[in-house]
Amino acid sequence: MVWKRYEGLAAASWLSLLFSASSIVLSLTHIEHDDMGFTTKVAAAAALALSATTTAAPIVSNDGTSLTLIYQNNLNTTDDANHIGAIVLDPMSASAGEAACATIGESLLSRTSIESHSDDFLHSLAYLSFAGHQGHNQQYQIQDGAVTVGSDARRLNFARVQGKHSKLPVLCTQSSTGNTATTSNATASNQLTVSSGGNKYVGYRNQKSFRFNGIPYADPPARFEYSKLYSRTGQTLQATEYGSNCVQIYRDGQGGEQCLFLNIQTPYLPKAGSKKDLRPVLFSIHGGGFTGGDGGPTSGQDTGNLASREDIVGVEINYRLSTLGFLAIPGTDVKGNFGIGDQITALEWVKKNIAQFGGDPNRVTIVSLEIIPILALYSRVEWCPSS
Repeated sequence: MVWKRYEGLAAASWLSLLFSASSIVLSLTHIEHDDMGFTTKVAAAAALALSATTTAAPIVSNDGTSLTLIYQNNLNTTDDANHIGAIVLDPMSASAGEAACATIGESLLSRTSIESHSDDFLHSLAYLSFAGHQGHNQQYQIQDGAVTVGSDARRLNFARVQGKHSKLPVLCTQSSTGNTATTSNATASNQLTVSSGGNKYVGYRNQKSFRFNGIPYADPPARFEYSKLYSRTGQTLQATEYGSNCVQIYRDGQGGEQCLFLNIQTPYLPKAGSKKDLRPVLFSIHGGGFTGGDGGPTSGQDTGNLASREDIVGVEINYRLSTLGFLAIPGTDVKGNFGIGDQITALEWVKKNIAQFGGDPNRVTIVSLEIIPILALYSRVEWCPSS
């Protein structure tokens, strides 16, 4: 069933509908909004007020190869210093592999490093074969040789690369050490660029995922008008800092009105133009009774751990709150539920762009503490009740 209208519902009626946590798998293909009032005029001045800044793109990108960040995450942040990960590149010759690692500021992983963390790499590489991302008994190019998981999946085997023209997936070192949303920072050595929708997005990697913060998913809307998809093209957007939170009374008015940003954490960036091996997407909508909350680093929704632990792509969003997000005045053009409109606009952005960040737009799970059933009423969904 497709519900097309929500704009006339009073904000108060939404606030009375608070539900416990649940999950839905949403087929974004079926979002419809032809008479929901999303097509609005956005002031030209507001369009120029984006928080995302433009910058020169770094050299590192996924233009020539996919990049997979592997890290055996035991969810103990105090133990992270005792573990290392790697970046897996597409199959290539030994000489090309060494150069490709250097291009991303890394080097071929050494046998010594692998043996010092053998449990980490045994499980990480075995998972790649189990998930179908790599072949069974796949060899990987390392420094002065190759490594593969034994047929019993209990040991690692080392060998010399057979033939100088042999092409194997490449294991590069991964030197970024930030291990949480609040301890991770972009540096000149860990930034990279992804192209999508006519724009370039400059993100970075930490110990556990590739990260893109503060991405504008909508043109800055006029007050009390519905948001629509970000329309500018030809931009290089710096996605290394979180965008502004939306204004909320519980934080003494902190935040801003231009706040429609989303954040992405992903373990995988496909080669530009490829749709191979896309991962499931977890789309998180923060709680707060429509009056508070955000999708930022302290929200508890950051999916950096899930990216490395569960091999998924995470998305968190901001949306307008309180009066600016839900005011409805009967008999006027102020219809209310602008915050709900923002959520659906963000979903539309995901549908259009997430494949370039490694996510499957046809496998999106929405999760939130309170408001999932509300959004579900206005989209065609399959219910997957949480236990």
